[in-house]
Amino acid sequence: MSGVKEFVLKWILPADEETLHSWLYVIELFNILISLFMLLLLVLMIYANDLLWAIKFGVLLLMFVIGLSTLNLMQYLLQIEFNTRGNKSKKR
Repeated sequence: MSGVKEFVLKWILPADEETLHSWLYVIELFNILISLFMLLLLVLMIYANDLLWAIKFGVLLLMFVIGLSTLNLMQYLLQIEFNTRGNKSKKR
């Protein structure tokens, strides 16, 4: 079981600072894109004439909010992990 865990952690976590910055840059671009879609969905939900379309746009808006919060959490956790990893190697 630990082999799978090590494989996943090795695949997800960046090995160096340059890779970390490229991950964070891509995550930030997705954050901007999702935020623009959220704004569009909010406007469409407000101006929807039919209740069914308002509910559909609201559900999509909720999904984008969940995705945006997940990306923000991943961004913070990557930064925290990389900073603590650097401190562990400095202590040794």
